[in-house]
Amino acid sequence: MPPREGSEVDELRDRAIAVWRDWLVAVHRPRRIATVKERNELRKRMSRANVNIAAGYQHSMAVRQDGRIAYWGRNDEGQAPPGGVDGDFVAIAAGDSHSLALRRDGRIACLGSNGYGQAPPDGMDGDFVAIAAGDAHSLALRRDGSIACLGDNDFGAAPPGGVDGDFVAIAAGGGHSLALRQDGSVLCGGLNDDGQAPPDGVDGDFIAIAAGVEHSLALRRDGGVACLGSNLYGEAPPDGVDGDFVAIAAGGRHSLALRRDGRIACWGRNDDGEAPPDGMDGDFIAIAAGADHSLALRRDGKVACWGHNDDGEAPADVAELNATPFKTEIVIL
Repeated sequence: MPPREGSEVDELRDRAIAVWRDWLVAVHRPRRIATVKERNELRKRMSRANVNIAAGYQHSMAVRQDGRIAYWGRNDEGQAPPGGVDGDFVAIAAGDSHSLALRRDGRIACLGSNGYGQAPPDGMDGDFVAIAAGDAHSLALRRDGSIACLGDNDFGAAPPGGVDGDFVAIAAGGGHSLALRQDGSVLCGGLNDDGQAPPDGVDGDFIAIAAGVEHSLALRRDGGVACLGSNLYGEAPPDGVDGDFVAIAAGGRHSLALRRDGRIACWGRNDDGEAPPDGMDGDFIAIAAGADHSLALRRDGKVACWGHNDDGEAPADVAELNATPFKTEIVIL
């Protein structure tokens, strides 16, 4: 048999390589798809760790085990009705003087101040999967990854046309907004006078975000926390905070981070006891930070409150609140 010509050998080699590449793709592509899907689901779940508890300016709310919502604290705008609200709710958010609640069917109930259109009394219809409430604006994440915006847009925190994208989580602060993309980067909009919402966003492998009045937090996959914005009281140290954290919350001038072992780290202003430097021990699974008070949900379905309590937003005695258990399950719509 005569030897093959060089071009024929090259052609056979190229065909063999092509077959080998096709085989590699066929074998590894499903694994890559599964890995990406797993990461996205983890990001969704981690970013919604605090969906069952929320703290506003001077009011608090939490979802009961049966889907009802309990409110306590200031109710001057109807944001926290003492009798609660019945329904099958799976997530809540508290703003300055308004409250949002996400129903299992994807619709949103709104209560409280609507001076800027941030809480329409008739609520919002749609296929929503997450909500966030800021000072005077609201955000709602659709199943397709786009964001609906309502309320005050003086600084660009809530563009009326919404925001398109592949987002998995949202956060609303004093006058700024954050949105977490599937790739782990963060989109920022609105007021940036203290660097809390850089227009170019923030790159990184983040799994959760939180927005305070003038600062922002982002939880990395490795458990560390990145901080942006005002650090007047130590609420957002520029170098961030290292730790094995699984959830974060940003308040008026303080920050909270939930450790994997259930304890809570606190930093920032502590004038009213809202952020004790030694943190809080306990078997906690969710946290919330208000203007000057803090909340935490225990694994057994009971809440703990500390900080400013002039309007009953953080009572030391929570026996009555805990008479009926709160929801500990995270529902991913």
